[in-house]
Amino acid sequence: MQALVLHDCVRRILAHTQFPTLGFAFLITGVLLGGATPAARAQEAGVSLEGSGDRRSDLYRPRMSSFLVGSSSYSSATQMVPEFAGGAAQPSDPQHTFNFRFDKFGIAVAQRLTPWLFGSAAAEIESHRDAHTHGRDPAFACPGTTPCVEQFGAEEPEIVVGLDRFDITAAIPIGNRPTVAIGRFDVPFGFERHDEPLLLTATPSDLFRFGRPMKMTGLLAGYQFAPWLDVAAWLVNRWESETTHDDFNDNNKSKSLGGRLGLTLPGMFNIGVGGWSGSEQEAAYDVDMNDTRAQNKRWIVDLDVSWAPMRRLFVTGEFVHGKEDSVEIRERGAPFAAPAAEKDVTWTGWYALGHYDIADWFGLSVRYSVLDDPDGGRTGVEQKLQSLTLAPVFHLSRISSGLGLTGANYARSRHPVDAVDLRLEYRLNSSDRPVFSDAVPATNILTADKTGYQFSIMLVVNSLFR
Repeated sequence: MQALVLHDCVRRILAHTQFPTLGFAFLITGVLLGGATPAARAQEAGVSLEGSGDRRSDLYRPRMSSFLVGSSSYSSATQMVPEFAGGAAQPSDPQHTFNFRFDKFGIAVAQRLTPWLFGSAAAEIESHRDAHTHGRDPAFACPGTTPCVEQFGAEEPEIVVGLDRFDITAAIPIGNRPTVAIGRFDVPFGFERHDEPLLLTATPSDLFRFGRPMKMTGLLAGYQFAPWLDVAAWLVNRWESETTHDDFNDNNKSKSLGGRLGLTLPGMFNIGVGGWSGSEQEAAYDVDMNDTRAQNKRWIVDLDVSWAPMRRLFVTGEFVHGKEDSVEIRERGAPFAAPAAEKDVTWTGWYALGHYDIADWFGLSVRYSVLDDPDGGRTGVEQKLQSLTLAPVFHLSRISSGLGLTGANYARSRHPVDAVDLRLEYRLNSSDRPVFSDAVPATNILTADKTGYQFSIMLVVNSLFR
């Protein structure tokens, strides 16, 4: 949701500022929004800052935005994720009637501080309801010699207040105005983001949940060499993911490095190639205070593509291949029993998503996702996960002329973010291992299925205070 207020702030800045190149408009918008649409270039206007006092006052006035998400869902089973690999979202208990939820409320503020310095911050209140499994024999973590069996934990839903994002960004007045920012950002790979207002479905793909980092905290630099070529690079604390609930504080003495090179071709066809590398495991010190895990690297290569030939149509996809050294995996019990191990792991995943607005007020999203985790290092189970998602979207705010659009677009697209969206989603999940169960917490899971499905109804409301 920070994207909405940042978009409005950037739009007003560009409307009152004379920049030396067209590429700078895209650079500022792209860096602040973590990879926003190249259509931002069209917003540049050659208006001097030497305007009236009212214009200058309006330009430096803080911009605020907010969003809220409510949902109702039904699921046939919950994915079994061992606790060391994170957890699976469980908005409703399996086989129960539809569960109504207030999922999230977020608020953001952004302000231009000087002609070359910008700042923003966003916070969220979120309802977490995740599920993961523990091994028991019957003692916790299977320390004995009797057969190990998995059980869902008895964790209760919790309300979490989080510092979602912030940044202080400087546009250096040389060349095409390179930008340098310090803050917490969405990792600018692909299309999917953690915040529901920035998705075209109700749930993200398995690749996003398990295969790549979601956020990062540190330094981010960007440069627009030409209207069709941009680059971003970062030095950050660690790999942050909502799946494992990582916070933004460093967990060892090392830093993580990454970057993305983007090409924008005619017809709104965007290609991005990026990578990430770092020591992501919790530090373990020997008697000489040397981190024995510092050499255990985790890296990924990321390729994302998007195509928006028209405002109504948007097609995007992302491919990731990754590897991590010496991952410790605990013993897992039935129904996917496997011994404890420490090994190098690899994974590969991809998704393809298409969205088309059949009418001005109604669209349809279709997504297919694959995550191949042959060593169990990302999902906790040696498996190949697949999902098919169908999501009709009702743009309710377009029915009323008083609401309409927010002024922001989804990342790397021409599709606008609406003030009010109602999303209906059917998601079919499958695995080549039995990982979907409707067992109640704290009971042995002796059998499970290879498929599961869920229905979701989600209402997303965005507000922009100008």
